[in-house]
Amino acid sequence: MIKYFFIWSTIALTLFSCSKEEEGEGGRSSISGIITGTEISTSRAEVTEITVVPGHEIKSQDFFLLNTPNRSTNYAIWFRDINNIVGAPIIAGRTLIKIDYSSSGSNNIDMAATIQAAINAISGKPFTVTRTNDFLTITNNKKGYVIDADNATSKLVVDVSTQGKDQITLQDGVFADEDVYIIYGDEDEFFDDNTKTNFNGNFKFSNLRKGTYKIFAYSKDKSDVLEPLIPVFEEIEIGGNEDADIGTITIEKK
Repeated sequence: MIKYFFIWSTIALTLFSCSKEEEGEGGRSSISGIITGTEISTSRAEVTEITVVPGHEIKSQDFFLLNTPNRSTNYAIWFRDINNIVGAPIIAGRTLIKIDYSSSGSNNIDMAATIQAAINAISGKPFTVTRTNDFLTITNNKKGYVIDADNATSKLVVDVSTQGKDQITLQDGVFADEDVYIIYGDEDEFFDDNTKTNFNGNFKFSNLRKGTYKIFAYSKDKSDVLEPLIPVFEEIEIGGNEDADIGTITIEKK
């Protein structure tokens, strides 16, 4: 009995001593690094909605205002009743776009169609206009901040549904309080642990065994609906009792 116990003990000891020590916690090594990058608020095109209400009561020389990004060109869309021909209004700093209509024969849908045709015919096509009956959607073809449209002297219902904006860099440098992930080994794609960066963008994973590790953080692209998060990987191999520096992981957010 003692003989068999000794044999099995020897086999177990041999197997244990020959087995590979896997990556993970339980060691005396560490991996540190820093997360840096850029966070951008992306530009956006302005979208204006206009409704020509029934009984619109538009008169000759009435006008409404449309603008383009960075005040490059601003427009006054003015109306001229073909039954009451008058000259163009004087509106300083505006490019005038004339719309002819008939006060005796143009209903609200006809008027909306005429406005659509006039804006889509502007030189350089600064806007794209779509129409559903008497409802117009006017989209700036360039992105950026725009002074909002105004109904001015007209009786149109004008509303900004999407505010145009310029691209802005929100931050450039280290990312504080950012999630960082670690994968034990080089064959798995699921993270085993995570931590957050400190105010200087630094992170550290401690108590690791020797072996290969993957560290990653996420770049974010809110415009990509299918894959808004993109992992940025760095791989490192460490020995026992080693304080390793994986360096800088650069991410972007927009």
